[in-house]
Amino acid sequence: MKLKMILCGFAATMMFVQPGVAEDEDTPLAQQMDTMNSAYKAMRREKDTVKGAELALEAQNAMFKAIIEIPELVKAMPDGPDKAKASAEFRKMMGSLISTLASMELAFLDGDLAKVKELVGTLRESKKEGHDKFMEDD
Repeated sequence: MKLKMILCGFAATMMFVQPGVAEDEDTPLAQQMDTMNSAYKAMRREKDTVKGAELALEAQNAMFKAIIEIPELVKAMPDGPDKAKASAEFRKMMGSLISTLASMELAFLDGDLAKVKELVGTLRESKKEGHDKFMEDD
């Protein structure tokens, strides 16, 4: 896969829906989150900078597709200002995730594996925050 420039988005993130937890695994959002999660798991261990950058780009592309979706928890809310606010917060978090992934791609391309490791921690925190906000408890 050829690497290409990605525009950086907003500020700090949602993420990684585990099938069957909050999203039906057949929803477009869950499918993109599954792609993201697979790339994330591989990136955490990747030492090859070219492969790492490709994984970061793969994850970004999945998030570009996911950002237009609405989490099931938000869909279930009654129409009104709270639902609109939750939807906007989801998009903000997704934009931030895209930005973090673009930074990770650049860190891989720069050969800065220490920065990659730091960004993996940022993604881990974003995952927790996103799950807390947009996933139902079992």
